[in-house]
Amino acid sequence: MSTAAAEDDGSQSPQFASLPSLLGGDDEFGALSRAVEVTFALTARGGGGVTLRVDDGTVEVGRDPEFVVELDDSSWRELAAPQPVPGTQHVLAHLAPRGTGTVRGDQLAFAQHLHLVRRAVELLAGRGPARDMIGRTLAGVSGRYLTVSVAPWGECEVFVESAGAGRPVVLLHTAGADSRQFHGLLRLADQFVGRRLIAFDLPWHGRSGPGGNAGNLDYELTSESYAGCVAAVIAALELPEPPVIVGASMAGAAVLEVAARYPGTINGAVSCQAGPRVANRHNAWQRSPRVNQALFVPEWTFGLMSPHSPKSERDRVWWGYSQGGYGVYERDITYYTRSWDVDNILPLLDEDTPPLVLMSGAYDYSVPPEATRELAALLPKALYHDMPELGHFPHAENPAVFAGHLAWALAAIDGVAANSPGSIT
Repeated sequence: MSTAAAEDDGSQSPQFASLPSLLGGDDEFGALSRAVEVTFALTARGGGGVTLRVDDGTVEVGRDPEFVVELDDSSWRELAAPQPVPGTQHVLAHLAPRGTGTVRGDQLAFAQHLHLVRRAVELLAGRGPARDMIGRTLAGVSGRYLTVSVAPWGECEVFVESAGAGRPVVLLHTAGADSRQFHGLLRLADQFVGRRLIAFDLPWHGRSGPGGNAGNLDYELTSESYAGCVAAVIAALELPEPPVIVGASMAGAAVLEVAARYPGTINGAVSCQAGPRVANRHNAWQRSPRVNQALFVPEWTFGLMSPHSPKSERDRVWWGYSQGGYGVYERDITYYTRSWDVDNILPLLDEDTPPLVLMSGAYDYSVPPEATRELAALLPKALYHDMPELGHFPHAENPAVFAGHLAWALAAIDGVAANSPGSIT
């Protein structure tokens, strides 16, 4: 039974009229819609729209939608722009609480089919099937396991992989992900003259199993356990000198936690996509048994990337997020939205705090550049740097571009450590 009203096939506007045929000819939409049966609508408040009936890979104009995504005309124009304004590139950015758009009807059905809405909007905006395959040889990457003790998890078998040689840089993955996010960057390790890049999977993530004292579903992440785990891995690596640590999103907060709580263990920290605190990233669908986590979590994060980053790399980020253990992403986001707060570390920062560089990708609408600038202004020894081409996953969505920004950050840390306590730029 319909729970929402929408434009039917007799009232489509030219903006939406071609969408059923575009979807019907799109291999990605076909793959995403296999075994799916749903009817939904995309409408504009100024008039016009289309109702789509999806049935096991086929799509046609339909009636009586289960849910309706309704945006202002201006929002549809922003989504369809060839060069979208940063922060307007994805439908989720236009829905409340960030935007004026709404979802009417069955909210559960919307969460279950967000992947179809996303792809439909991409095609409506002219972002079609073009792909840009990038070489993926990992011959220069080596991996092994370390045993570390982390309270309250006990002994943990942690997977570590590395590439390159020289001064060490330790890379921390984002919420619900693992060190495979850094494969693109590890392939570029030779560009970092005198740098060894090291990435690891947190316990419960990727190729690291649950902690020895805990079960599959016992995972909780706190400021203490997160920073303690990073410090334990650094100690177990037995590096010739303290590393610089790098992280984005949740890991962007974590590197600052480590700098505050274990300053003697690192030579500096590069924090990306972190603000003083984070809101609007936690919701019930992230762990609901009624929503496919392997679809919802990657869709919840996909739009945070720049539409100009290579599609093949963004697709890899999507694929990586479909791999997570049950409930792990939700627990990570709980840390990020409830435990992380800059006020908790400010009393710990002093003259012994290592140099800090904060960087922000312009297309991130969850932690926009202004939030990262605000955070940088609160921290001693902090430098700020814009990444105008990138979004929320700069290291993974466009590793080649991020490598240049990271090289700048590492050189800045070296300069700050050698010459001055640093300042905000």
